[in-house]
Amino acid sequence: MIGRIRQSGGLVGLNTGAVVDCYSQIHLRQTSCGSTGGFCGENRGEILRCLAQGTVSGRGKKSGFCGLQQGSCTSSVWLRDGQQKEEQWTDWAQSFPARDVGEDTAACLELSDAWFFSRDQGGKLRLYDLGGEPEKDYKVVEIGDRTALEAFARQVNGGTADGSTLYRLTSDIDLGGRAWTPVGLDPNTPFQSGFDGGGHRITNFIIHPNKYPFAGFFGCVGKQGKVWNLNLDCQVLQGGSTAAPLCAVNEGLIFNCTATARSGFSRCTGGLVGQNSGTITRCAALGRMGKEIPMPWWMTALCLLLLCFPLPIYFSLTAQAAATEVFAPVILDPNAQPIEPDQEVTPEPDEVTDTSASFIMNAEMYVSIENYAGSIGLRCPSWSTRGFVATVRLTAEDQEKIGYGGNGELIPLYQSGLIAPGYGVDVITLGSLPDGSRLPAGVYELSVLLEFYDVQTNEKSAVNTVVPLEVTVG
Repeated sequence: MIGRIRQSGGLVGLNTGAVVDCYSQIHLRQTSCGSTGGFCGENRGEILRCLAQGTVSGRGKKSGFCGLQQGSCTSSVWLRDGQQKEEQWTDWAQSFPARDVGEDTAACLELSDAWFFSRDQGGKLRLYDLGGEPEKDYKVVEIGDRTALEAFARQVNGGTADGSTLYRLTSDIDLGGRAWTPVGLDPNTPFQSGFDGGGHRITNFIIHPNKYPFAGFFGCVGKQGKVWNLNLDCQVLQGGSTAAPLCAVNEGLIFNCTATARSGFSRCTGGLVGQNSGTITRCAALGRMGKEIPMPWWMTALCLLLLCFPLPIYFSLTAQAAATEVFAPVILDPNAQPIEPDQEVTPEPDEVTDTSASFIMNAEMYVSIENYAGSIGLRCPSWSTRGFVATVRLTAEDQEKIGYGGNGELIPLYQSGLIAPGYGVDVITLGSLPDGSRLPAGVYELSVLLEFYDVQTNEKSAVNTVVPLEVTVG
């Protein structure tokens, strides 16, 4: 399968506008079918006085600053450490040794107007907090809690927001782990007003790129939109079209904002903004991208079991299983999709045997209480010799926690069809309890049963696997 081209950058995925006096400190794993850079995935616009200070890992040559440079990039560098080698990087000439950073570094790199050397913060370059806001006459609407923030989002997405209104945060807001509906869902209903974060933070929310094609706190900021003095801390799930913590698509002005996030990859992903055709200035992005939020659980138990048992015992077990159990054909899961090449995790050659079986699954899943859908990230690597069926179950402990009067047996909430090697299912929907009720908002430690099958003979493996899945419903 030919993978879709991706653009992934520590601050912005694709830039066709202007990015000035910005900073990224993102730990990023590059993709195999796209342009990836520690600061920008692909630049067709202007980048001026910017700095990347994260890490870029992955196979092949890497780009510390910009994956594909087709625009203007002036007085901008990435900081390298002593372990990196020139032949591993496409833009080594644009790097600067981190160990040599000193008080004269800002002047040497022509960053003096935006950066300063801080002795009390470990001797690192830091961005000046220049503050300020655009000069415009606004009528002000204050936002001081989650209810008011959600009402603001509904107003913008409903097309009833007034472009002459300034929305201003008056306190920090914790969204309680909820899935967030982007403000300005698409280019037809962008955010066209002013938003002053007041230096406050909005934290603890989840961005779902598979649910919204333009996924971020703001989906689309239009040409008249302005966002400033806003700080975000969130999680961006994997998949979808365009995603970033602050804004998926910016055509307006964003300045003096920061985002701290753990992000998966979409087709276009940025640590702050996905696609920028407007202006971003004096902003910073921190966190991790592509060090996948999905956590791999390697199915080594099967291999270890076969290696530990003497061969006569092993054949005795499998023969007995074949003699006493007959398995009906397992239908392939209709929702399974081919795994993109950059999502494959390839083991070392000596780790693969003719009995190797493996799966990858998120360690955590966030489920919207509106439709009970969440991203589980189930994948069966192409090199696995077994497919599997996954069953997500509610444990007796969680049943007791919600006061469900069952008999304590595990309750299936979801069951896949057969997921064959090279395929995966990202989003699942949790079903109802036997009495027709649904899981209330809360955090649950669900149990996932994985039953492995030979996809050619439909024979079931002798060993099943059970793994935990932390689910937040909200």
